[in-house]
Amino acid sequence: MTERIAPRAIRLLASACLTLCVLPAINANAAGLHASGVQQAGIPPQDLAAIERHNAAAETAFRQSDFRTATREFEAAFLIYHRHLGLQHPLSAVAGANMGMAMLGQGRFAEALQVLEIADEILADVDPQNARRPGIQRAMEMARSRQDPGAPAGAQPAPQPQQRPAPGPAPQPIAYDSPDALNNEAARAYQAGDYARAETGFLQVLAAHERAGSGNSEAAGVAWVNLGEVYSQTQRLGEAENALARARAIFTALAPDHRYLAVVSNNLASVQNRQGGPAAALAGYEAALASMRATFGADHPNTAAAMGNVAGAYLALGRVHEARPFLEQARAIETAHHGAGSAEGFDTLSGLGQAYLDLGLYGEAIRLQEEAIAAFTRAEDANPRHLAVLRTRLGRAQQQAGLSALAERTLTRALAEAETAFGPGRLETVAALSALASAIFDQGRFGDAAHLQRRALTEAESLTGPNAASTLGAMQSNLAGTLRMLGELDESERLYRAALADARTRPGTVELATSLENLAGLRRLRGDLDEAARLQVEALTLYRDTLGETHPQTQRARANAGTTLGLAGDHAGAEGLMRGGLEGMEGRVPETHRALLIAHSNLGWLYLRHMNRSADALRLYRTVSASLIATARVEGEASETAEAGLLRRRNDLFQLHVDAAWSVANPNG
Repeated sequence: MTERIAPRAIRLLASACLTLCVLPAINANAAGLHASGVQQAGIPPQDLAAIERHNAAAETAFRQSDFRTATREFEAAFLIYHRHLGLQHPLSAVAGANMGMAMLGQGRFAEALQVLEIADEILADVDPQNARRPGIQRAMEMARSRQDPGAPAGAQPAPQPQQRPAPGPAPQPIAYDSPDALNNEAARAYQAGDYARAETGFLQVLAAHERAGSGNSEAAGVAWVNLGEVYSQTQRLGEAENALARARAIFTALAPDHRYLAVVSNNLASVQNRQGGPAAALAGYEAALASMRATFGADHPNTAAAMGNVAGAYLALGRVHEARPFLEQARAIETAHHGAGSAEGFDTLSGLGQAYLDLGLYGEAIRLQEEAIAAFTRAEDANPRHLAVLRTRLGRAQQQAGLSALAERTLTRALAEAETAFGPGRLETVAALSALASAIFDQGRFGDAAHLQRRALTEAESLTGPNAASTLGAMQSNLAGTLRMLGELDESERLYRAALADARTRPGTVELATSLENLAGLRRLRGDLDEAARLQVEALTLYRDTLGETHPQTQRARANAGTTLGLAGDHAGAEGLMRGGLEGMEGRVPETHRALLIAHSNLGWLYLRHMNRSADALRLYRTVSASLIATARVEGEASETAEAGLLRRRNDLFQLHVDAAWSVANPNG
């Protein structure tokens, strides 16, 4: 299972923002209903002065997000209009709409909708061309949307309600001197991962925009884009689509080829990725990339971000060779614009590290993940969620490179960060748990690994979304492998078969190859060599097709298939596969890598037990022993439990090593 940073939406956070639900009050004078007109309608001067005082107090309170006071003051103004002019008058209707919009700010959506609908009905009868009607109607749509979160305004309730974050205390309104200052504060909150505060800020800025009568401006469209990204990050995907659709409508009305339509397309594809996975989003990402190139140019940072999204989809689909050039191009663009190691390029660096890891280039993968973390820490208001994912990626690269004790330290920290940033039961937390368990497993601490894997499996069972099934299968396989080492073979096989059944629903993937190979190893252990060989051949074919002949995982699978042939009695065929796999890994992975150690040991076993080649076996066992000593040196400050795991590995080899040495010294027995 691969943990991932969210797809890259193009945010336009520097522009003034409009909000999805809190609209600003409508000033009666701004509506073209001037004081002189009010006086001619028969309102006494003292009451007119009172209206102006109430409206001024309400507007000040609204700017400060004191919506309770704003509602009270607007209501006082409305009552004066109503007393002198009656309800069926444009001024009374606009005053009522002011009150309704302040109610929206309090979250009183049903009441606000009722008041706004009455106001609009009155204006439709007595002043249908009133300039404030479009703003009132948008407020009505937003009130309806907030009563049915996740659905476009006026739509039927979605059959599957959106998963929402756990309720918490409502964020305090943000005090501000100007919409630009408020927007900057909302942007900082977003970058820091404080999405509730970011939403509140963007809602307030939207209110200011509508107040100024610029609800259909480019800046308003930009605000919808930003707000859509907040909703996307908080898994409110229906609302994100709604916000982005509003942005697209605004930009299209301004110009059919508006430059920000490419941004909207990119962000909508990211929503599709969250809803249906990379296969559902890939076409949208590719179309968005073409639009970015046409709109911004081939070397623009927005184009680089779109390249990263296409590459991320390819990586998730196992198409690493197609992902790599996009990531390398994106990195070059961002370096040219921002400089090497800049905070703006951290996710491209990390994505490229993921690609190198999938290609088996472990040293490069580790270096890039370290660079990504260093770049990320240079950002102001760095999002702790991103840091947790980056550190998990670094730990996984270290673990796959065979640096298990170092990986354990990295991943212990990553898990703590993920639990703080995401909470339990989230995909990112499950990924950190799983990676930590793998690092501990590699050190021979199978009981500790099983404890973490059971917890990861329990949390994976509650996941939803497009990655839920594959994540659950990965957790089943991981626990099955550890139970196998603990001798619990029946439970191990049950989990392996469940994971394989699920993986077969996604044919042609590395995930399926891994599930086949896992079950093959267990069946080999239980003596069913025919089924083991069949599964192993199928897995090896998939590895070749998906990763290529030279990938370390393909070579490891070759060596494992050779072990199965050796047990079945085909010693010559076994040697060919095992030696080919061993030579394919040498120079591609560190000498301390667990897969390389196992390949050396298994070929030594074949030479010693079945081919009467004791000297070759002894050479291989000496290589393994030297590698285990090197492992201890590389790990450096390994814990006592890690050192114990290394000792167990040496003890496992000791008898074979002795047997080989005896056979060399006494060739005639």
